[in-house]
Amino acid sequence: MNHAEHYQLKLAFIREMRNPHQGQAPYGAPFLVVGPGSPKSWRKEVEKLAYYFRREMHYDFPPYTASEAEYSLDVLRDRVLIFTNHHTTEKWERVFYLIGAVGVRWRKWEDAPHGWSVAWVWFHPYERRKGHLTKAWPFLLEMFPKPHVEPPISDAMKRFLLKVGYYDSLIDYEI
Repeated sequence: MNHAEHYQLKLAFIREMRNPHQGQAPYGAPFLVVGPGSPKSWRKEVEKLAYYFRREMHYDFPPYTASEAEYSLDVLRDRVLIFTNHHTTEKWERVFYLIGAVGVRWRKWEDAPHGWSVAWVWFHPYERRKGHLTKAWPFLLEMFPKPHVEPPISDAMKRFLLKVGYYDSLIDYEI
């Protein structure tokens, strides 16, 4: 990968098709739900967003891969909430451009009760600070009660958690 390619963002997109996990979203939720049973093409596009997250946050590996459910039963409860802008093509086919994602995982901790965890959040830079996560937060909490937000927590995420009054995950941080 050359230097210029490192900074490119190619907008991921999915075509409208049957997704067995969509019924899991509360009515009116501003996101689609992706899980192990979602179309592989959808999971591959979500993986692209996970790679953008990895690159931006300087992680060693992406927080999600399209094939993870194929090699581990531990991730069957995990979900990714995807935020989209849709478009209808000339052939009347609906296409959803992925503008953001929230990865939610079921965690089994040794020193705390098992529970939900927000493992990663990434939005396209043009879609940040537009209220997508604020609008989705009540629906996320309905689907995944009392989730822990995993560190490291970016400054933007700290500000968001303060704004929505979700302080539990900020205990170890100076605010």
